[in-house]
Amino acid sequence: MKKISTLLTVVFSLLLFVSCNVEPLDPSLSVDNGSDSGNTGGGSGSGGSGGSIFKANFDGQTWEASTTQAIVNSDYIAITGLKTNGSFFQLTIPQGTVGTYNWSNVPTGQNLGIIYSSASGQVPYSGISNTLATQTGYVGYSDTAEIIITSINTSTNIITGTFKFTGVRFDSTLTQTEIKTFTNGEFSIPYTSNTTSPTGNSFFCKIDGTDYITTNVDGLSTGGQISIVGRRGNVENIGINLLQNITPGTYDLENLPLGTNNVGLYNLDNSGTNIYGADPGSVTITTHDVATKHIVGTFSFTGTNFFNSTTFNISNGSFDVHYQ
Repeated sequence: MKKISTLLTVVFSLLLFVSCNVEPLDPSLSVDNGSDSGNTGGGSGSGGSGGSIFKANFDGQTWEASTTQAIVNSDYIAITGLKTNGSFFQLTIPQGTVGTYNWSNVPTGQNLGIIYSSASGQVPYSGISNTLATQTGYVGYSDTAEIIITSINTSTNIITGTFKFTGVRFDSTLTQTEIKTFTNGEFSIPYTSNTTSPTGNSFFCKIDGTDYITTNVDGLSTGGQISIVGRRGNVENIGINLLQNITPGTYDLENLPLGTNNVGLYNLDNSGTNIYGADPGSVTITTHDVATKHIVGTFSFTGTNFFNSTTFNISNGSFDVHYQ
């Protein structure tokens, strides 16, 4: 059961990052970060005039993103690097300032998010604390996670930093630990504060009979899925992740795995334990125009949690979203 709950936490991290713009890496972009970034992560150096960067080393190779996503605000930093083959890195920090972050200095009740996935629908390698690794049953794991935010330039809207971590996951049998080491990670990419929703998007539902009024509604198509997120405040969100080729009709909503099922999740806060997945749930797609990237539908689900017996009734859900 603890293994499954860990995967559910990872699924939330995938939902968190979709509420931002996708930025193709622009080799002509000149970055002036306004400070000495100190390239502690190795590689070619973040910041400078070399252009937009998101890359890391593992398995004797250098992985470089083709598109990036980033949110920076006073409450959190969320960064994603994606490749056209569907592989991606995702980093999230529960603070929005320059500094060095690891599991020893994360505030109580909050979590770092640091993962790599080889493709949509694959169980990611996740950097976790040694304590959680022991509790979850991973064998032979040793935490090395460190994210350094060296510069947040509010004039150019560029965030610069480095990262490294050891990622762990279970194999397809959910019995054997798989470990991968990621080093020399670095990024220097555009970011948004994501304080407003794209014009025309709407998202509504009730939680236990009370209206859930969103402050942001975003949609993103990537890695074979369409992610629709209605966020209230900076963290609390309800996410509906749909298979990219979905057509009008009614479908079950599941709680995982992302990328192979239609998934519904309610995340109450950023503690990592208050995540409630659809069990059961359903979504009805009334319109999906692939050419204009416009999708309309309704949904409902009962949100359940592997950590506690609390449930949430998500009802009267509806969305009308133009996704990117």
